[in-house]
Amino acid sequence: MSMIIERALRFTAQAALVLGLWVGVMLAMPFVGPAGRLVAVVGDAAQAVRIVAEAGGQVVEVRRGATLARSDTPGFVRRLYASGAPAVIEGRIAAGCFAKKGA
Repeated sequence: MSMIIERALRFTAQAALVLGLWVGVMLAMPFVGPAGRLVAVVGDAAQAVRIVAEAGGQVVEVRRGATLARSDTPGFVRRLYASGAPAVIEGRIAAGCFAKKGA
């Protein structure tokens, strides 16, 4: 194997590792911290609003691709997943990643 291909493969493996770690941190962050923290339910807005309501939370804002929500009761993220949320990520970071509706 040539040195260029080996370097390209090594770079690709390192990039995949960093991306995987970042995704893992984003998915783990909502479980850490106090109740009342802003989270983002990723997915269809109508479905996300229903999931937030079932989990006992309040919708803060609906964005393109994610719905920002919060709840003052502990275990909110677990209830979101139990209600069918495909992914829940930390809300303050997600707020900058998902465009506002109509933007």
